[in-house]
Amino acid sequence: MLSMFDTAIILQIFVLLNPLSSFPVLMSAQKKKLDVGSIAIKASVAAYAVAVCIILFGPQFFSLYGISINSFRIAGGVILFLLGVETVRPKPVREEVNEVDSLIAIIATPLLTGPAVMSFLTIRTIEMGVLPVLVQATGAFFVVGLVFWLFSLFLPRINPKVIEIVSKVMGLFLTAIAIEMIAKGSTALFASLATA
Repeated sequence: MLSMFDTAIILQIFVLLNPLSSFPVLMSAQKKKLDVGSIAIKASVAAYAVAVCIILFGPQFFSLYGISINSFRIAGGVILFLLGVETVRPKPVREEVNEVDSLIAIIATPLLTGPAVMSFLTIRTIEMGVLPVLVQATGAFFVVGLVFWLFSLFLPRINPKVIEIVSKVMGLFLTAIAIEMIAKGSTALFASLATA
């Protein structure tokens, strides 16, 4: 029986959400004297709302378009792999946006609930059901909110280099999860084609 509270999956969702990717945007908001705590909370709520919609309605698209779970798992793995590589690669801090609503939208999606998270949640919902994934996603977003809250408190003292290093480590985890998804999807897809 599947556990309603699976720590491993909560951690996987948390790594996928990768709140560290949003820190440069929050740092930019801090420089512009905006309310970082408020922006982080609102962005987390917006991202969670998007995730809930994906959990509730994402699997319906499989029936609508006739997509197999294994094909989608491979596609999601490829997206996740590219995201992991992009996270590891150095990139400039974005500072061009200064409107609060725009900052919230950028953090909510694609930085938090992006294509990789949407793919992962859809696949897990098909495999496990709506309620277990909803509980685990809620736990992951709670941790994200806690990280954002702590970050807003200690923002003036945090070295950007530390964030960059930790973010790269999380990028490696993202890449590993992606390879696992691609391998699992490919094995199942080729097995089904062989028996067809």
